[in-house]
Amino acid sequence: MDHEQRAKATNRQDPELAAKVVRSIGEIETQFFHAAGPLSERMMSEALVAIEKVVTSPWEFIENEWTPQVVCPEWKMTRGVGTGDMWLQVAEISADEDEYEHTWIAAVTKTVPSQLCVQLMFRRGLQEHAQAAIKDMKVIGPVLEKGFVRDDANLALFVPIHIPAEKLAQGFAQNDLTPTVQPFAKAMQTALAAKPVLDKLLEGIRAVAKTK
Repeated sequence: MDHEQRAKATNRQDPELAAKVVRSIGEIETQFFHAAGPLSERMMSEALVAIEKVVTSPWEFIENEWTPQVVCPEWKMTRGVGTGDMWLQVAEISADEDEYEHTWIAAVTKTVPSQLCVQLMFRRGLQEHAQAAIKDMKVIGPVLEKGFVRDDANLALFVPIHIPAEKLAQGFAQNDLTPTVQPFAKAMQTALAAKPVLDKLLEGIRAVAKTK
């Protein structure tokens, strides 16, 4: 954001809201850091446990901080070492170009322009061919029928994860997030169940890549 854009953003501010925020800044800061730290970390920790329970052979669960990956032997790279040609990963897709700072809790409750999801990922060498395939509705139609969603701006395929704010709040109030984080597991189950059409998608992408 350049100086002119910042100036316009400043002029658009609501004076009453600005005053209200400043008067409550102590509480706002405390609550934000609590939400971004302990609360988000607990939610994600329990979400990873729920996801790992639904990942069975031949799938392999790889813990990667708060963005775990699920890989399949058939999706491994034919040459070299890496996560694979394609894999599933807990990720976040933002609809906000400025990507202001927010918490995992804000993302999963959809209170910010961001989407927490299980995303279909591709290695860098296949990224261009994968995006070309994702643009083609005839190619990804079968994938969408299995519960995936296409993000047009980012050219990504994903299964959304959403927990209503009140439901998550009740989970914390009851000090039990096990049932609350089940949408994470359900999203991963949906993605895993789509393996036959995902196999076909990767087969086509690999074929195109070989001709380039």
